Amino acid sequence: MKRFWFFLVVLLTVCNFSFAQQKTQQQRNLEKRKEEIATEIAQMERLLQQQVRLKGSAIDQIQLLDNKRYALESLIELTANEVQLLQRQIAESNNRIDDLKEQIEVIKQDYQKVIVNSYKRKVEKNKWLFLLAADSFKDARRRWNYLLQYASYRTTQAERLVRKQEELQQISATLEDQLKQKEEKVEENRRQQRVLITDREKQEMLIANARKQERAYRRELADRDKERKRIDSEIDRLIREAIEKANRERLAKAKKANRKDGFVLTPEAEALAKSFEGNRGRHIWPVEKGIKSVGYGTYADKLYPTLKHFNNGVTIATESGSKARAIYDGEVMNVMISRQGIKGVYVRHGDYITMYYNLQDVSVKEGDKVVAKQSLGTLHTDKVSGQTLLKFYLYKNTTRLNPEEWVYRL
Repeated sequence: MKRFWFFLVVLLTVCNFSFAQQKTQQQRNLEKRKEEIATEIAQMERLLQQQVRLKGSAIDQIQLLDNKRYALESLIELTANEVQLLQRQIAESNNRIDDLKEQIEVIKQDYQKVIVNSYKRKVEKNKWLFLLAADSFKDARRRWNYLLQYASYRTTQAERLVRKQEELQQISATLEDQLKQKEEKVEENRRQQRVLITDREKQEMLIANARKQERAYRRELADRDKERKRIDSEIDRLIREAIEKANRERLAKAKKANRKDGFVLTPEAEALAKSFEGNRGRHIWPVEKGIKSVGYGTYADKLYPTLKHFNNGVTIATESGSKARAIYDGEVMNVMISRQGIKGVYVRHGDYITMYYNLQDVSVKEGDKVVAKQSLGTLHTDKVSGQTLLKFYLYKNTTRLNPEEWVYRL
């Protein structure tokens, strides 16, 4: 029976330790994600201040504030999760303290009974008299064993009492620290809520001012849409031409008709395509630092929600002087130059193509082999708006893909 209770205590101790470790890991994960979001918010704030300083477009400022609002809401939610986790830990600490107090009280009572009993028998006062009062040698031996057990039990109980009291002090100190952390997290959430309210007010003011100039706003939107469609059409055309060019020489040797819808792959290119595809969802960002300004697909206008826009890729806002970088190993397929002198780099990864647009200069040329993280060129900063944007596209042959599904946390 004693063995059973021993194993039960050990099992409970191990379970509590494992659970504590799990909670610690939860806290680490929350802290890590919060740091990532805080970095994004800081970058958004820098970009927003740059927009305000340079009197940039209201559309861009509204978009940045919208992105910052979503990030702040995520941060507030994570902080609330931290508070909930701390509340559970505090409840467990309080339960453990109550349990320890009960255990200490039981040990004290047992110890007190032993002392009282020994006093009644006058064992502590004169051990030798206790032994000499034995009726026989066997009785003396029994009394001697009793004295040894009694001394051992007293020592054990005293040590248990000290250990439990030390554990109680430690748990109490942990509880105090947990309560302090909780107060800090609650205050942190209040600060984040205040920033969120301020940003919402700024955004509402910008929207109200922009609506007063509806004609100019709609004209700016129309110009942007027209330019976007022209660039998208040019990108699609260049990809089709590149596929035809890449296939022409290879298929001529085999005397087969040229394909216009997809690359004819060599074994090496096929292996690269499979490797690229196997990394789906884990590809690096095409810039070292940045925030997603506009995602892929259809989205509602910030001022007029019934007005819809479409983005063929993902638009990433970053800082002036930033470089575009290859997200995976590949080969430069083409370098395009727009009417305004803005450049774009196409990188082929088997039958996948990544396209990096809005560069003011490029550091690669057609046919160059590139590796992941290699710089492709410096991004263009708009002199009017002050924004530095990368427009990132992803294709499989001529089919557009959503980059958000391929790049890690894009």
